[in-house]
Amino acid sequence: MQTEEEDDIASSAGEEGMEGSIDDTDTMLKNLGMAIAQKRSHAIDGRSQSGIEEEWLEDEEHYEGVDDTNRGESKAWRTKPMGQAALGGDRPDGSTIFFNVTRPYVDAADARVGDMLLPSNEKGWSIKPTPVPDLIQIAGGEVPKKVQNQIDSEFQNQVDTGRFDDQEDPIQAGAEKAVQVRDQLVSQVQEELKESKKKADGAEKQIEDWHIECNYTAQMRLVVADAAKIGCGVLKGPLPKKTKSVAFVKDELLVQEKISPVSVRVDPWQLFPDPACGEDIHTGGFIFERDLLVAKSLSELRGNPGYLDEQIEKVLMEGPAIAVKQFQAGEGSHAPFNGLSESSSRDGLFEIWYFYGRLEREDIALAGFEVGEEYADVVDICVTMVNNHIIRLMPNHLETGEFPYDVMVWQRRQGTCWGIGISRQLRSAQRVVNGAARNMMDNAGLAGGPMWMYQQGLVTPMDGVMELAPRKGWMAAEDADLNHIDNAFRFITIPMVQQELQAIITMGLKMAEDVSGMPLIMQGQQGSAPETVGGMQLLHNNASTVMRRIARLFDDLITEPHIRRYYRYLLQHGEDWEIKGDFEIHAKGSSALLERDAQNQFIQQMGELVMNPVFGLDPKKWMAQQLTQQRLDIEKFQYDDPEWQKVVEQMSQPPSDPAVEVANIRGEVAKMEKQLDVQVDERRMQFEAEETRKKMEFEAAMKQIDTAIVQAKEDGLTEREAEKIRAGIAEVVMKLTTQKELAGAGGQTIRPATEVPGRAPPGRAFEA
Repeated sequence: MQTEEEDDIASSAGEEGMEGSIDDTDTMLKNLGMAIAQKRSHAIDGRSQSGIEEEWLEDEEHYEGVDDTNRGESKAWRTKPMGQAALGGDRPDGSTIFFNVTRPYVDAADARVGDMLLPSNEKGWSIKPTPVPDLIQIAGGEVPKKVQNQIDSEFQNQVDTGRFDDQEDPIQAGAEKAVQVRDQLVSQVQEELKESKKKADGAEKQIEDWHIECNYTAQMRLVVADAAKIGCGVLKGPLPKKTKSVAFVKDELLVQEKISPVSVRVDPWQLFPDPACGEDIHTGGFIFERDLLVAKSLSELRGNPGYLDEQIEKVLMEGPAIAVKQFQAGEGSHAPFNGLSESSSRDGLFEIWYFYGRLEREDIALAGFEVGEEYADVVDICVTMVNNHIIRLMPNHLETGEFPYDVMVWQRRQGTCWGIGISRQLRSAQRVVNGAARNMMDNAGLAGGPMWMYQQGLVTPMDGVMELAPRKGWMAAEDADLNHIDNAFRFITIPMVQQELQAIITMGLKMAEDVSGMPLIMQGQQGSAPETVGGMQLLHNNASTVMRRIARLFDDLITEPHIRRYYRYLLQHGEDWEIKGDFEIHAKGSSALLERDAQNQFIQQMGELVMNPVFGLDPKKWMAQQLTQQRLDIEKFQYDDPEWQKVVEQMSQPPSDPAVEVANIRGEVAKMEKQLDVQVDERRMQFEAEETRKKMEFEAAMKQIDTAIVQAKEDGLTEREAEKIRAGIAEVVMKLTTQKELAGAGGQTIRPATEVPGRAPPGRAFEA
C-alpha cells in the first residue's frame, strides 16, 4: 500500500525554521520517539475505551446486511469485537433472513446530500474582503459624521490661520476645499474597496483551481458517504503535494513540476485524536493518522527530502509491528510495554503513523534538531513514525499550527467528536423489521404443510415406513371397525399469521422514516405522501428540514475551517502577491444551495413572468438557471459562435421604412387578388361545362322516353300497363325538370331530388 500524500512534500515546505543537523548517536531521537509512542498508545486506548469502534463495526455490518444471526453465512464478516458472543447458535434451525432497509436509506441520504451540497458547477463558499463599516459607508458617498467634523475642523483652522487670505472669500474657499477633500476621500475608498474585491476574487479563483486539480468534489463525496454510514467523515488538507503538469507548447512537450495543496479523504478508522479533545479535534493537544505500506514502499522513502535513512534501515531490520494501547516505559523493541505488538502484524505490512501536535522546544533539541529562533517554547511539528522510530520530523506546514483534518458528523454526539449516522439511527427499526420477517419465515415453514397423526394399531403402512407419500397404501387391522376408519388420521393446520406479522414489518419501516428524517419521498418513492401537488410540496419542504441541519453542519465543520486553512496556506506559500489581502470566508453557500434546490419548482413557473419586459428579467439568465437546476450542460444548448453571430446580425439590422413596408403589403394584396380572379374564372368555366353536359344528358333522356311511349303503343299493351308506364315516365320527367330548373336558377351545384311520399326514390325511375 502506498504512503499518503505527505511523502511528496517538498523540502522547502518541510524544513523551514529547522536546520537538519542530526546527531549520530540517536539516543535522543529514540527518547523522542518513545515519548510520541506513549501519546500514540494513549490515543489508541482513548478511542477504544469510547466504544465507538464497536458501533462503527455494527453500523458497517448492518449496511452489509450482517448481524449475529447470519454472521456465519458471510465470509467477509465473521469476526466480532472482543467480549461480544455470537447469537446464531440460539436458533440453528430458524430463519436468518436480513431484510436490509439500512443500505437503501444510507445510500439515499448520501446521494441526496451529495447532490445538494456538492453540485458539479457551483461551490458552497466564497471569499470577500473583511468588511469595515466606516469604509463601506464612505464608499457609498456617506461620510461618517466624525470624519466630516474632522475635515471641517481642519480647514476651519486653516481659514483661521490665514491659509486662504489670498482668496476673495476665505470662508467659501475653505468650505470648497473641504468638499474637494471629501470627494477625494470617497473616490480613494471606492478604489481601495474595488482593489480588495479584485484581490478576493483572485484568491477565490486560485483556491478553486487547487480544488479542481485535486478533485476536491470527489473526495468530499467519499466523506459524505462515510458520515451517512457510520456518522463521521474525515477530510485532510491542505496538504502540499508535488504534481506534474504536461503541456505541448510551440511544438515542444513541456513537463512542469510544482507544489500544490490538495485535499484527501481519510478513513475514520485511521484517525486517532487526543481523547481529551471533546467535540472538536482541534481543541486536543495532538492527533495521529495511521496508514499501511509494504516494505518496498518504505525502502523507497530513503533519499527523499526530510527522511532519515538510518531510521528507515532500523525499521526494515526490525520488521513490521502493530501499535497497541498498552504502554509502559521499559527496555526492548518488541514488547507490549512499549506500545507495540509483534504478534498482531498484518500480513507483513508496516504501520506508518503521522503525528501532528506540539512538542517542547527542549525535547526537539534533545533529538539533535536545531530549532529556529522564531519558535517559542513549544513547536508545532509533524512527525512520521514507523514502529517507534521517527523517520521524519518537520514543522507543521501551516504556521498557525492547525491540524490539517476536519471531521464532518451526520448528527452530533455530546462530548465526543464522533457523530451518529443513518445506520445507527435505523438500528431499532432494522431489528423490528428483521424480527418480524424472521418470525414470518419461521411460521411460514411450519404452516407450509399440515401436521398429522394416526391411531396406532388401526392402520399399518404397506411399505412399513411411517410417513405420508403420494399413492401410498395402508392396511386396516383385522379387528378395525371400517365404519370408523376415517378417524385413523388427523391433520392439524398451523395458522400463517402473515397479516399480523406484516403489520409489524410496516411499523418498522415507518419507524425507519421517522427516526432517520428521510421519508420515502426523498428516496424517489411516494410513500405516504398525499397525491395532490400542494401536499407533495408541503411534505417535501418539511422533509428538507433535516437536510438544512446537515447543510449547516457541513458549513460549520468542513467548509469554513477547510477553506480558511487554504487561504492561510495561500498567504504563507502563495507566490502571487496581487491576490493577498485581508479577507474572510463566507461558508453559507451550502445552505443556499439547499434553498435553491427547494426553489426549483418556482423557477420552472417563472417562464411567463420572464417573457414580460415589464419585470426587467433576463430570459437568457433564467434559462441558464433552469438548465443548471436540472444538472444540464448549458453549452450543449447554446448557439455555436458563427450561428450566434448571424442571429446578432439579424437582430442588429435597422428597421425598414414603414412606407416601403406598406407598399410591399399592397403589392402582395394585389397579387393575391389577381390570383383569386383567375381561380374564379376557372371555376366558372368548369361550372358551364358541367351544365352543358347535364343538358345533353337531359335531352337524351327525353328522347328515350318518347321512344319508349311509341314502342308501348305498337306492342298493344293494355290500358293498365300503359297507365303504369305513363306514371313512371311522368315521375322521371318531373325530376329532370326540377333538376333543370335548379341548375338554371343560380348556378348552384345540382343535387339529387329528395324523396317525395308516394314516389320512387331518386335514381330508380331509369331502372324501371
